[in-house]
Amino acid sequence: MPTYTSEHLGVRLRVFFELSVVVISACAACILLSGCRTVLPASGKTEIVYWTGWSGHEFDVLQKLVDEYNNTHPDVHVRMLSVFGSYQKVRIAFAGGDTPDVCSAVWAEELAGYAMRGALTPLDGYLAKSGRSLDEWEPGIRDMVRYHDRTFGLLATVSGDFIVYNKKAFKERNLQPPTNLEEWARVNDTLTVRAKDGSYKTYGMRPNGLVLWAYIFGGHWFEPETGKITATHPKNVEALRFLQDFAKKNDIRRMEAFESTFGSMETTNGPFFVGKQLLLPTGPWIRQFLNRYAPKDLEVGAFPYPAPEGGRKMCSNISGSTWVIPAACKNKDEAWEFLEWMMRPEQNVRFCSQIGNGSGLTEVANMPVMTADPLMKLSAEISGGPNAFGPPQMPVWPAYQAAIARAEDQAVHGNHDPEVLLKQVEVKMERELKRVQREAVY
Repeated sequence: MPTYTSEHLGVRLRVFFELSVVVISACAACILLSGCRTVLPASGKTEIVYWTGWSGHEFDVLQKLVDEYNNTHPDVHVRMLSVFGSYQKVRIAFAGGDTPDVCSAVWAEELAGYAMRGALTPLDGYLAKSGRSLDEWEPGIRDMVRYHDRTFGLLATVSGDFIVYNKKAFKERNLQPPTNLEEWARVNDTLTVRAKDGSYKTYGMRPNGLVLWAYIFGGHWFEPETGKITATHPKNVEALRFLQDFAKKNDIRRMEAFESTFGSMETTNGPFFVGKQLLLPTGPWIRQFLNRYAPKDLEVGAFPYPAPEGGRKMCSNISGSTWVIPAACKNKDEAWEFLEWMMRPEQNVRFCSQIGNGSGLTEVANMPVMTADPLMKLSAEISGGPNAFGPPQMPVWPAYQAAIARAEDQAVHGNHDPEVLLKQVEVKMERELKRVQREAVY
């Protein structure tokens, strides 16, 4: 699956839309010179340029599907290019109007910002003409690909996150998978071992990520019906206090010092594989890493994120790279034909099952080939449920998300008051939303 880094989570849409004309022109020229757009091939076929954010094994699987499309559609040729690791190229291309015909390297967090400025083609008419419906996708996806009652993107993959645990460690300590936050706290404490000097030798996990924990506690960040930013929702504040209290109790700086010794999960030195970490927040893609890097005798189980009393069970953030047709696309009908073909269940199931990702299509998510793995099955149950939350339909979500992360850091490391911090976030983002809305096309 595409790698989700702080780069795309924290990017500010306002930066690239305010680039100077000179910079945009220069960068667009570089894109043209690099061959990202060509004239029609000598064969007379219409060429569709497709940018993807996948690389490596995922790219190879995708390329086979693209080759199949080209072989079965004699009038069109799709040329696929990976922009993995260079997503700024995508943002500059959209800002300058020199885009591919189809792009699946637009993050769901950015979709509303692009849509608001008229940079994307609405897909509702194409869906209807093709006999397709957004109802084919899971509920959380339907919400996050629409902006102002228009559909601007589709997702091929999606994953509900969960927590994987080391079965041997649980058995040795006579533990059962927790079903609520109180049970999780006891399990986490039991799994934690510290040396005489207070340094960590093993731990369960460190809860972080306020966006998700606020949803788990029962909060939310935005009301699309009213356009109101709700950073100070009481459950958001309660969730931040929970993260703050955990940091105090468990000596966050010692915990982070311990985490600095962790190896990459894409190696045999991953902390979960070597027994330093016994609870791992992750998604269904972890199966690939378990198969490649984990000891052969490592047995794992999984459970949903634990909720407090009155909170949301089976809760998860969902996101992913979104397939779009840029407004600047000159071959929209051909672009849609390719995009729609890739979103058919028979193509989607091959892609998702081979790369170890969940499918955003309800039909595919429930196919036996997808549910045979218990991790994939649990992920599908979570992502298809009522408590799966995608990025809110608002154009400043990347900046909002970054502000939430800063508030979490100040609460956890600086012991600042959570309610005050979230009030500051709310005031700042209300002002930013009003500023950006003045530029809206939609």
